[in-house]
Amino acid sequence: MFFITHRFEREMDGMREISRAYYERASEADKISIQRSFAKLDIDGNGKINLVEFKKSVSLWLSTDGVFEKLDENGDGCLDFEEFLCLYYMEEKVEIGKCSGCSELMVGPYFSCLLCLGRGADTYDLCCTCYRRRRGSSHEHSSQYMVDHHSLLMLFRHHIADDEKVRNKKEMEELRKVTKAYYRAASPQVKELAYEFFQSMDTDGDGRVDLSEFIAFMRREGYPFMQNRSFFEQLDLNSDGTLNFFEVMTLYYIIKSGRPFCDCCAKFIPGIFFSCVECFNNPNTSFHLCCDCYRMAKCNHNHDGRSQFLDNYALLQAIRDPGLAHASGANSNEACDEPTDAIVPVHHDSIVHTQNAIDPAPSDSKWVISLFLDASQNKFKTTLEALEVAVSVGNLSTTLCTIM
Repeated sequence: MFFITHRFEREMDGMREISRAYYERASEADKISIQRSFAKLDIDGNGKINLVEFKKSVSLWLSTDGVFEKLDENGDGCLDFEEFLCLYYMEEKVEIGKCSGCSELMVGPYFSCLLCLGRGADTYDLCCTCYRRRRGSSHEHSSQYMVDHHSLLMLFRHHIADDEKVRNKKEMEELRKVTKAYYRAASPQVKELAYEFFQSMDTDGDGRVDLSEFIAFMRREGYPFMQNRSFFEQLDLNSDGTLNFFEVMTLYYIIKSGRPFCDCCAKFIPGIFFSCVECFNNPNTSFHLCCDCYRMAKCNHNHDGRSQFLDNYALLQAIRDPGLAHASGANSNEACDEPTDAIVPVHHDSIVHTQNAIDPAPSDSKWVISLFLDASQNKFKTTLEALEVAVSVGNLSTTLCTIM
């Protein structure tokens, strides 16, 4: 019994450490809110919560003598503010469960039945002691489905990661469909030059671009965010370890269309992203965030206290609609006062993309983007330049020559 009690105290110490860490990192407003919660329970205002006050105010599932004794670290029969923090954590931050075998609070490691997850209060959990002693063996599901909470957490992490991979793959598939659409609408000359460009990347001539060829290409052309295995695997939609023709063309489309990497987590954004309006108005800068980083406010980006982001669809609409553009501050005329075909740099952290300013006149619109200005004199540069010239020839309205 001594060892069980001693172990439980260690587990409670861990709970107290977590609750204190939360409080120390809390904002001033949250700290005030927590202090008010303590004052609300401290009915007589003496700076401590006694057992009677505890039972009057705490949730039914926690308001027992046993729980109070476990929270009362110094054993003086009251909870001071430091001891209250653990109670606040148990009520507000997490829902501490009770063992389905002995009904004790599970403040430390425990086991859960995988098949019972999602049942709310009807989940089946066992503390380590009950699991080891096979208490609750009459449970409807076999013990093989009992998983410790560390393994359970890892399962959730993998599940979330798998969901993200599925979503990411779907968005990359959409990019490839766009690429194929451009390719199929292109002239025979453009298609031939596109294939020659693919062959120039395939330096060993095996009909595939492997990781080493991909990394060498990205390093040579100065794209540090792209020269990694993770981005290569995003492009490798069939997961065969190499890039086929349309996967390379998808890469070409990504570069030419200016698809961004998140300026916070540095991941490629194949789908919706948020752009800083202030940076968008300056042709020499850009700042983009993926949905996760924007939603979680991971990056503190502002301009003299001003901060306005629009998603890519809203930003496009702001450019098209002068009224909305004026309201959002995303007027395209501010970004480019004079129609020009001059090449201007667009910075993305350590990357410098180069793109042509687009003539706003519909009858004379061209997709002319000059890439890799410092490329060495080799087959790659020759094929790239030929492809660039071919896709930029003619009016968009008459020849359907676009970015592919």
